Amino acid sequence: MPLDLTTLLVGAALLLAAFVKGTTGFGFPLIATPMVALLLDIRTAIAILVIPNIVMDIGQIFRGGFPTPILRRFSWLLVLTVLGVLLGTKVLVILPLWVLNLSLAAMIFVFVATDFLRFDFRISPSMERALSPLLGFVTGFLNGMTNAAGPPLAIYLYGLRLPKTEFVRSIATIFLITKLSQLVAVSTWNLFTFSSLRLSLQVTLFCLLGFYVGLKTQDRVNQQTFNRGLLVLLFLIGVMLVVRSLS
Repeated sequence: MPLDLTTLLVGAALLLAAFVKGTTGFGFPLIATPMVALLLDIRTAIAILVIPNIVMDIGQIFRGGFPTPILRRFSWLLVLTVLGVLLGTKVLVILPLWVLNLSLAAMIFVFVATDFLRFDFRISPSMERALSPLLGFVTGFLNGMTNAAGPPLAIYLYGLRLPKTEFVRSIATIFLITKLSQLVAVSTWNLFTFSSLRLSLQVTLFCLLGFYVGLKTQDRVNQQTFNRGLLVLLFLIGVMLVVRSLS
């Protein structure tokens, strides 16, 4: 790619997205995808960002050992996520994204507003058993279509009131299964070519710098600050989705 202002802005956005990913466990695709799409079409952008996501998710998952409890707790969510990814990727090539992005942004704003108004948003164990499969399918479908599975999944895990470390490892574990499924799906639909693979590997090496700094920042952030930062990030992502929808 030529080294112009747009390329430099995309590079800066990738570093920021990787930093946010390292700190919070999510946000990389939503920040990086629209920026990479400035240079490439959105389908290619989604394809080349799969491998960086996988590498960073692996780094977050195994910081605390193999995530057996997480896999057991979210087993049905993961199964339905794979199905959602396959169906979402299938419609990626034919449906417009703006309606779905706008709806997703509205959901984020409602959630942020409820927290601002001090509503006690909690998911009980019985609700978790009922919501987990549905949430898995929805996040998988959104990821396949828009590369934007982070907000609804973050909202769900936030409602479970997971501690910071467990939150990050849980969302990274779910994303790893999601992205592996997406890699299969985009390859099946011929969205992942040799040239996109080469570019994806280059992007991965570049993003690891921002990701490493984000990991170090995560270790120094307390639980309350982490929750506040998570809400701010969700709000900003909602704004980005509105901008993407209208443009």
